[in-house]
Amino acid sequence: MDTSCQCCIVGAGPAGMLLGLLLARKGVSVKLLEMHPDLGRDFRGDTVHASTLEILDQIGLADEVLKLSHNKMRRVVVHTPKGSLDTVSFERLKTRFPYVAVMPQEDFLNFLLRHAEQYDNFEMLGGTAVTGLVEEHGVIKGITAKQQGIEIKIGSQLVVAADGRFSKLRKVAGFTAESLSPPMDVAWLRLPRESTDEEDAGAFYIAHGRICVLLTRPKEWQLGYVFPKGNFNEIKKQGIESFRNDIASIVPWLGNRVDIIEDFSNVHLLTVKSDRLEKWYRDGLLFIGDAAHAMSPVGGVGINYAISDAVEAANVLTGPLLGNEISEEHLAEVQQRRIKPTRSIQRLQALMQKYIVSRALMDQEFKLPLIARIILKIPLLRDIPGRTMALGITRVRLE
Repeated sequence: MDTSCQCCIVGAGPAGMLLGLLLARKGVSVKLLEMHPDLGRDFRGDTVHASTLEILDQIGLADEVLKLSHNKMRRVVVHTPKGSLDTVSFERLKTRFPYVAVMPQEDFLNFLLRHAEQYDNFEMLGGTAVTGLVEEHGVIKGITAKQQGIEIKIGSQLVVAADGRFSKLRKVAGFTAESLSPPMDVAWLRLPRESTDEEDAGAFYIAHGRICVLLTRPKEWQLGYVFPKGNFNEIKKQGIESFRNDIASIVPWLGNRVDIIEDFSNVHLLTVKSDRLEKWYRDGLLFIGDAAHAMSPVGGVGINYAISDAVEAANVLTGPLLGNEISEEHLAEVQQRRIKPTRSIQRLQALMQKYIVSRALMDQEFKLPLIARIILKIPLLRDIPGRTMALGITRVRLE
């Protein structure tokens, strides 16, 4: 082997980066591989949930991360041509962080990286693409990769695949997932904020069979244009002028700035994908985050659940890695801790897609389903949506 470590993590997204930090601070030697040369990627999830802030608070980093430029999403409002409706509130949650912090993911990841790199036993290898797995007698013992065109090998007690919804290690290891395909795709773009704009993080606008999601950034609006799955080519055929007019008709107060969308090169298509591996591991290899269960963007909970995977992986695996006694049973325990909440939230997302998103994408007057209207009116029930989004179905803590 060219080099070795106790844990080799592939993918420097939220799950991989936080797991690397949590293991390194306990003395585990970690190598974190990222195929891109840096952490700057556009239109990644920019939400840091209360559950993540609580974990960072346990290790003394929450106050520092909140010094990064961010906006606080305290509620989610749905706007329709008939009026506005408060659907989710975080303000009554029993947590030190009754909001979702909206900050560029690049800033968040670089913050975690700076703290991880304070440990001599942590190393991040940027611009390093995994090419294969090293296997001995049926056990994964490391990876092969290309770094700046040079083939390298890294030996490791454990390889953790945190390489996202299009996981290379899924393919290399021969893992296939059950598809839970959602009925929509999302086109992301940015429009400038003006000084007179109201603070409206977490707003949904529904009109004419389309949905626009608005997230606040310091100097701009991040806008997600939601449409029925597979319709993007039809949207492009209608031309950029039609696309601009559509956004202006859904969110009228943005009409004075849609001309900044010069052509479809300003628009980033996110092909929405949802799936789940039946088994998240084999001896020496563990999948977490989107690599184990790609989440629909419904509810914005994907990062929340990826982070929770990383925390439970750290809880279960730190001792065995330090004792050089990692086994398939330890990897099974990680999945056992996480499979029930993952299945539950994906079922809930499927219901929301069927009864709320699909309904909104029909060109008719939008109305929340009766059960949702009832939940929002009963004090004992109205905080369930906010708690599920911000803290997860089960609250995860560092042990």
